[in-house]
Amino acid sequence: MRVSVIIPVWYGEEVIGQCLTAVTQHATPALHEIICVDNGSPDGAAALIAVQFPQVRLLPQPVNLGFAGGVNAGMQAAQGDVFLLLNQDCLVHEGWLTAVAETFAQHPTAGILGGTLYNADGSVNHAGAAVQKPAGYGAHLTAVPTDGHAQPADYVTGALFALRRTIWEQVGPMDEGFYPAYFEESDYCYRTRHKGFEILYTPALAGTHLFSSRQWQKDPVRHTIQQHRSRYRFICKHFAADLAAFFQAETAAIAADAYHDQTIGRLVAARHTVRHLPAILAARQRDLDVTTSPAQARHLSVGFGELARRAWEKWQQPGDTAVPLAASRQSLQTMRQQEYELLARIYFRHPTDQSPETAVRRWWRLLVKRPFSIITLRDYFLQARLNTLHVARLDEMAQMQQLVEQQLTHRLRLLETLNEYEQDEAEVARS
Repeated sequence: MRVSVIIPVWYGEEVIGQCLTAVTQHATPALHEIICVDNGSPDGAAALIAVQFPQVRLLPQPVNLGFAGGVNAGMQAAQGDVFLLLNQDCLVHEGWLTAVAETFAQHPTAGILGGTLYNADGSVNHAGAAVQKPAGYGAHLTAVPTDGHAQPADYVTGALFALRRTIWEQVGPMDEGFYPAYFEESDYCYRTRHKGFEILYTPALAGTHLFSSRQWQKDPVRHTIQQHRSRYRFICKHFAADLAAFFQAETAAIAADAYHDQTIGRLVAARHTVRHLPAILAARQRDLDVTTSPAQARHLSVGFGELARRAWEKWQQPGDTAVPLAASRQSLQTMRQQEYELLARIYFRHPTDQSPETAVRRWWRLLVKRPFSIITLRDYFLQARLNTLHVARLDEMAQMQQLVEQQLTHRLRLLETLNEYEQDEAEVARS
């Protein structure tokens, strides 16, 4: 059995050296080749590979093809009997090649293998995974079987993902519509099982996942959009026959969203799904040989359109600053009432009193009451309290202005994200 290791590289300069070192140090004669697909990354990862690991086949791409596109390019070029897809920040452990070969030999109906992934601190991150219904979120399992035997899995993570060449030939390439990442491995496992092959998790295949990527932190809103968009694509392809529970759960999730990032993510993802539904259903037909009925297509279109509408309405509601803004408004109103009361005591007439005042009353107030108040220092103490109240009111107004600016800035950023996404969509359509 010849194994081809395929590693998509994107901003991997800091970790790709460790990854390749682990692969080569723990290799056996079964390792036929290592292929690194550089997804147009602008850092120095490609140069590092070329200089320090000349035995590695480097496939440079002019643009970022995403995870599915990168591994597709690698599998297309691979010559092995088994392909092992590996994240650039995943360090395989000793015995990984033996585990792949033995498990496939013992389970001839197995098409895909996943392994145990540990976090950098030694805790278990992945021991198989499952797509949770009805919402469709993926969840990693963390209970490693004590007997060490391989066991069926709903899906396994693409960070450490082995498949036979025959699977690639019968199932086809990964769906590059899951761009740039998320759910492509879940989709591929479901497609493989649909063809009659097993998906197995084997504890003996192990690695440490460093989770080094921090690109999502630069634009968390876009990251959230990508996650929801891929999840919705997966739902359309694999849960199209059971939609009522999904739409009910997603509607409840929108209502419960406490963060605008999640709301805008669902909004853009739902709009994207409605726009691209014909292409998504064509991919469903291609990958699963399943025809979507007109009724199912209508349910998907209307359902995701309704999710977009609900997310838009939720986004229009006051966000995280609503409570402190309401408190500031109430505080300012209370301070104004206190100011009016102090002014009434200082000038012996309420500022809002518009009733006619006789000349006698006016002169009595200004020439008798006011001078007496000043002489007795009553006026001084009342003016001091008024000044203190003015300062507090100015501070509250400054805080309120800051809250308003935060809300406006946040909403403006979300609108910019919408606009940027629309431009990206237009560019893709033109190309």
